[in-house]
Amino acid sequence: MATASKTDHHLVAGRLEIGRFSLYYETAGSGPPLIFLHGLGGNHLSWWQQVPYFMRWYTCVTVDQRSFGMSPDPDDLFNQAHASDLARLLDHLKFDKAVLVGQSMGGWTIVGCALEHRDRIAGMVMADTPGGIYTPEMKFPQTPPSAPLGAAAAIGRLPTYAGDFFLRHRDLAFLYDSLMILGARPPADAMQRLGALRYDLERTKEKLTMPILCVVGEEDALIPAAMIERLAAWLPDGRFASVPHCGHSVYFEQAAVFNQLVRDFLIDIKYGKSAGA
Repeated sequence: MATASKTDHHLVAGRLEIGRFSLYYETAGSGPPLIFLHGLGGNHLSWWQQVPYFMRWYTCVTVDQRSFGMSPDPDDLFNQAHASDLARLLDHLKFDKAVLVGQSMGGWTIVGCALEHRDRIAGMVMADTPGGIYTPEMKFPQTPPSAPLGAAAAIGRLPTYAGDFFLRHRDLAFLYDSLMILGARPPADAMQRLGALRYDLERTKEKLTMPILCVVGEEDALIPAAMIERLAAWLPDGRFASVPHCGHSVYFEQAAVFNQLVRDFLIDIKYGKSAGA
């Protein structure tokens, strides 16, 4: 009979009940918690290239944020509750401290949570996101993306990855598009609601003193790399990494590069036993 070894990992599904709302999450691995918050076009499955890598050193937690995947939102609170949902999840899982990874919309979630619970956040990775922090120097693109952020876009035409990504990786682009329309969907005005949530700059500067890695794709059509570079320079302990030949979804388009950047960051801030295989 086969016996368990130190390399055995278990994927565990869970639910957190918050009033009428039920938050779906999954955990895998062991060690200090590393929590992944997806973007507007994602869900917990978006991190399929990160969890198998990081679960060797960390307890990886992926979440279907409110209005996505298996977490339909009966109260239509959407991003008004994302940050507090995350804080409730930290309590539910009994995590005293964690590192948060937020992609695009997920950046708003982790910033909002860190503002209220900074002592529980050991560090953050803000991937392709300003996270609701807008300094006067930050400039958005002059022209909107050529394709919408929704199921109406042709396969391979989303502005959430590099323009030639479909030509280079037809299978991954198809998977990305498929994941985007899986399960519950956000409200029609989701992008407007997200853009309207802007955190106070003075309070943000005071509270977000933990190490923060800001990652962006050089070809990001939604959040320009220059904008994220300014954000990293503005943060008290911000670090900046730009990834070439990559659009708005570095974690998906260039997973190996993204994983190494995050791992190096975790080693640098001495979070867990992230060195070695």
